[in-house]
Amino acid sequence: MTDVDDALADRTVGFEAAFAYALSPDMRRLIVVFLFGWLLLPVGLAVFFSPEFLVGFSGTIREATGMVIGLVVVVIAGALLFGGLIGALFKTIADANRYAKET
Repeated sequence: MTDVDDALADRTVGFEAAFAYALSPDMRRLIVVFLFGWLLLPVGLAVFFSPEFLVGFSGTIREATGMVIGLVVVVIAGALLFGGLIGALFKTIADANRYAKET
């Protein structure tokens, strides 16, 4: 695989340039954040809607605690999901603007 700067220096947009940009370290971090949120969201929803799997059938207080834990996981997962997605989009736009300014 080529270096990101070398691939983008060609001024032609092709598969190699797009692949190098998508696998740059910053984009990989944002993709990992997005994927972690995407994987964590169903877990949080399962815990929120079925708290008995987490705390058992011991009563209302334990069930409410399980629902709160599920809600916290859902909020964190949603923040990671949208943060990774919006971060990747903004990084793409910012890098495109910077690249256009240089040319």
